Amino acid sequence: MGKKKFITAKVINEGLRVALRERDATHAIELFLAHMGEKSHCERIYIFEGEKGCSVDNTFEWCAEGVTPQKDNLQNVPYEAVEWWYRAFEERTSIIIDEIEEIKTSEPLTYEYLKPQNIHSLIANPLELEGRIIGFYGVDNPPPEVMENVTYFAEIVGHFIVSLLEKQRLMQQLEKLSFEDSLSGVQNRHALNDYIEYSKKISNVGVVYCDVLGLKKINDMQGHQAGDELIMRASESLKNNFRKKDIFRVGGDEFLVLCKDIDRQTFLAKVESLRADMEKNRAMMSLGVVWKESASDMDALIAEADGIMYEEKRAYYASLK
Repeated sequence: MGKKKFITAKVINEGLRVALRERDATHAIELFLAHMGEKSHCERIYIFEGEKGCSVDNTFEWCAEGVTPQKDNLQNVPYEAVEWWYRAFEERTSIIIDEIEEIKTSEPLTYEYLKPQNIHSLIANPLELEGRIIGFYGVDNPPPEVMENVTYFAEIVGHFIVSLLEKQRLMQQLEKLSFEDSLSGVQNRHALNDYIEYSKKISNVGVVYCDVLGLKKINDMQGHQAGDELIMRASESLKNNFRKKDIFRVGGDEFLVLCKDIDRQTFLAKVESLRADMEKNRAMMSLGVVWKESASDMDALIAEADGIMYEEKRAYYASLK
């Protein structure tokens, strides 16, 4: 009887079918790696992303039972550790290491990364998009049977992984567009509605309702480009003092800041810093500032801050008369 081979066209096709049934690209990649890992009886199968000359990141991994995950330890791996891999990939050659000790002297930096992971053998193949290598996928400690034939299917598997990564990237871009204001770069009202929907009773919350002063006048007298520049300066002042994920653009000239789990003193210090930053950036805003030790109705809290902002805005324009 011939030697059993674990990776076959049937195994690949089964993995493709499992992954293609999944609408979410991230989950599809995870399912595909899990299928391939289980069928190949390897210890770990993974994806690294990073182009030639850049550091690489372990973005996906599957581990067999009892194998310690390494993904968190393999972020921002220097390009020098895999440079010789990329040279081989450019020549359409897979990386096949039958025994890790063989590279201890010739490739010491790579050895330093692989040895602590209890790797004694591996196979790595390139991920290529539009003629450039964007990363690689690898298999750790595969059985000898897999070592013999896995490279035969390397190109098929690589193309499929790249297509899933591209789908994931496009979905992330669409999600970003749906939740981010394109001009200011902060979150939009859609993101705010989502935030409020999942916010129950919260503690130590600070709210800043902001209205950009003079936007209509600038739009009318100097044009909308000048108005857009004012909005961007205002958003920069906000981002200089608050976390981007806490800032929302809720109207043409209105921003909202929602800070959870922040003590009153720290919050008010940030507000004062914001006021100074606004003057420096020539982006004045009326502010409605509220801090509560506990809140169960986010809409009511926002409405309270809106009312305070309106009074500050009214007083500002009254002072100009």
